[in-house]
Amino acid sequence: MFLSIGLAFLLSFSYKIIEILFRSFRSHKLRKYSLYFWGVGILIAVPFFRENNVYSSPVNLSAVFPAFAILLVGNYVLSRYSGYHPIGRYNIINFAITYPIIEEVLFRGLILPFLNQSIHSAEIMEVMFLPVTAPVVISALLFAISHLQYYKLSSQSIRYMMFAFIGGIFFGAVTDLTQSILLSCLLHIEFNVLSIYFAKRSSTDRT
Repeated sequence: MFLSIGLAFLLSFSYKIIEILFRSFRSHKLRKYSLYFWGVGILIAVPFFRENNVYSSPVNLSAVFPAFAILLVGNYVLSRYSGYHPIGRYNIINFAITYPIIEEVLFRGLILPFLNQSIHSAEIMEVMFLPVTAPVVISALLFAISHLQYYKLSSQSIRYMMFAFIGGIFFGAVTDLTQSILLSCLLHIEFNVLSIYFAKRSSTDRT
């Protein structure tokens, strides 16, 4: 079990590993696009995970629909207070689309089912009709901690981590129930896009 958690932890910080490797390149442009190399690397790794949720079609949609609808509304409310404010077209596009997709492939598509194979995955609680298991909680915790590879430790990054942990619980539970990352991708993208929207609106209101 500890070996599985250790490997999951290593995968959680794979972006930082790629970023450190790319620091040896002199080309600033090549370092700038290390994000995309990370994404390609994650996709290359998918076939090596025998059990994964990456390309599966969702099941149990009727069972998950009430929670999914509530989470859509919840995203609208919570994203107002996320504190995210990416600047520049490159960062905005990546924040809205690239990061959510890569992170869902990694955390809910690969790490969660990997932990399900290694850790007893009986339901430990139910949140909004969604069964929450130990692997869901662990993957959510790893998802939260992994945000430190993007930001320095501060009160703001702790807030990011809290939002990531809460989101990770719900995204993981939805993925576990549907055996697919499709709905969690949609929820993650929605939250990030709304965060950008409210950050821009807040900046406009101040001016």
